[in-house]
Amino acid sequence: MNIDEREFEYTAKAVFIMNPSARERYDSWEDLKSFMVGMAYAYCHESNSFSTGGFCLTAYSSLDGKERFVRASVMAYVACNYAEKTQQTTKHIKELAAVL
Repeated sequence: MNIDEREFEYTAKAVFIMNPSARERYDSWEDLKSFMVGMAYAYCHESNSFSTGGFCLTAYSSLDGKERFVRASVMAYVACNYAEKTQQTTKHIKELAAVL
């Protein structure tokens, strides 16, 4: 199993920041990354995708079928929800600044 370490790291960091339930469940983004790697080994040998907790794992085989690769990404719902909350916060800050 070939895990894209950099992509798993960035995805774990992003999910840990954007998903409140990830911060409740894991002590650090490193713990989340370890969980993600465990899920890759558990579910991505035969399956082409796995998702939970704000991340998605996508697996594929090399053209010769000898190697299995797994990539990680942030689920769109988590990214969109985080962006909406950030926009709302920015709007409130601008409104408060206008009053001052």
